[in-house]
Amino acid sequence: MQSPKNPSGEPVIGSADTSRVIRMARLEPQRWANGRGWTREIYRAPVADPLETAAWRLSLADIEDTGPFSPFPGLERHLLSAAPVPLQLSIDGAVHDLCYTQIVSFAGASEVATTTVHGRAQALNLMVRSGICGSLDLLRGDARLPVSAGFATALVVLDGIVALDGRRLERFDTVLPGADETRLGLRGATVARVRVGPFCGRV
Repeated sequence: MQSPKNPSGEPVIGSADTSRVIRMARLEPQRWANGRGWTREIYRAPVADPLETAAWRLSLADIEDTGPFSPFPGLERHLLSAAPVPLQLSIDGAVHDLCYTQIVSFAGASEVATTTVHGRAQALNLMVRSGICGSLDLLRGDARLPVSAGFATALVVLDGIVALDGRRLERFDTVLPGADETRLGLRGATVARVRVGPFCGRV
């Protein structure tokens, strides 16, 4: 059986039953339509669906300039500031000053623009189809966690030392937990937890 692939065509390391790893270094950046930044699509479900019909999509954006975001009607968006530089967004006229790891949620049809950016900002973006529960939260510090599909839909390394069953993960590498339980080790680390589906609002 062939390994599953993410939308970029790169293989996802692992099987459907075990936790799978998507290496950020293997993802090809794509230029924004307005030319103001770059995006790396981490995962989309279902994989074969276009963004317009997919249930959810996870990506990492590099934001280089001020200006508007593209609208995505019919989607709900959750954005995490993923670089240690200030990022200011205007969302439907309200100003949001985001520091590293701060999260903001808004409708895909909202009028959103970057109004201030210092250096190169980065944003982890979760987009889910309206009516589907999606959330982002953070795991921090030192821990050894049992990880399965019931714990998270995806886990994205933001900083620190993180290992999956003893295998070191790099910054922005993503784990897609499977049915079988594996162990995630954190040491002075920050990991973004993505949850999509009926369990996403549970603590």
